[in-house]
Amino acid sequence: MEMVTLVRIKDIAERAGVSTTTVSNVIHQKEGKVSPVVAERIRKLIEEMGYIPSLSAQMLARDSSHIIGVVMGYSPEESLRSRDGLLAAGLVGYLEEAIHSEGYYMMLLTRRSVEEILQESQAWNFDGLIACNLTQEEIEALHSSYEKPLVLIDSNLERSVPNVCQVSSDEAGGGYQMGRYLLSRGHRHILFITADDQENDRLRWLGFRQAMEEADMEQVDAMCLRVSGDREERLAQYEEKLPLLRQQTALCFSSDFHAAEALNWLRAAGLETPGELSVAGFDDMVYAKTAWPALTTVHQSLDKKAQAAVRALADMVSGIEPESDHLKIATCVVERDSVRDV
Repeated sequence: MEMVTLVRIKDIAERAGVSTTTVSNVIHQKEGKVSPVVAERIRKLIEEMGYIPSLSAQMLARDSSHIIGVVMGYSPEESLRSRDGLLAAGLVGYLEEAIHSEGYYMMLLTRRSVEEILQESQAWNFDGLIACNLTQEEIEALHSSYEKPLVLIDSNLERSVPNVCQVSSDEAGGGYQMGRYLLSRGHRHILFITADDQENDRLRWLGFRQAMEEADMEQVDAMCLRVSGDREERLAQYEEKLPLLRQQTALCFSSDFHAAEALNWLRAAGLETPGELSVAGFDDMVYAKTAWPALTTVHQSLDKKAQAAVRALADMVSGIEPESDHLKIATCVVERDSVRDV
């Protein structure tokens, strides 16, 4: 096999009899201090020697790299074990499509420290960052050191921050809609089940809770059941709480993942769904469509979320203020087969 030799700027400089700075200036079209004769000689050597410029160096040399960094706040291994894995995969696909349509390139960074994110951003001269699923501490550290436009997806900051735009689904609105929907189907004995303490789950519960309070339901706080994030512990809790579950007519889960899992467990426990117990979820991912019975759920539009995030960032890069510093994407209830009238 023929060996391929990487041509360096130093090699071209030695052949041309000039400094590496002069060669670099010609490569980056900064020829103000380079004579036309020398510049032409360097260009010919670049072609003859097959020099391939460093993409990162080109990006750094320009005012705009046309690269948008996308930071996902977990590793690929974590996403495979996480209920959010499919949501993240779908979001990345829509982000790439939206970024390309705006004339930019996307560079994806999975779990990194804030220091690494900043280093990558500087090395590739990102025009801006879209960060998904970062912790509050990471967001504060990133914003304090990052000077270019930043869009946060599903971060739910409680305050406005300069040069930062938030984009999220209307989590509380979705919880409220599902609560109203179950009430409209005649359900009064309902448990909202969440296996997470994430901000999105909390907002979904608060929206659901509001619907229950408006309907003058009693002991609303007791309608929320928090279970473990560990599968074995969670199923053991369902076993322990089986008498309580049998007293309900509907279970509303904070994610389709846990709703689909519960459907299988309930069936094994001898409960007919939706005949004896209706089940609803949240997200409208593949779990909802492939579960049996198919899940009634809250749909969130990943494509619209991605488009809103990219549009806001592109505007900020161009010096245009987004229409809002927190863009909320509407949600809606999708009816399938897992909920019946009471």
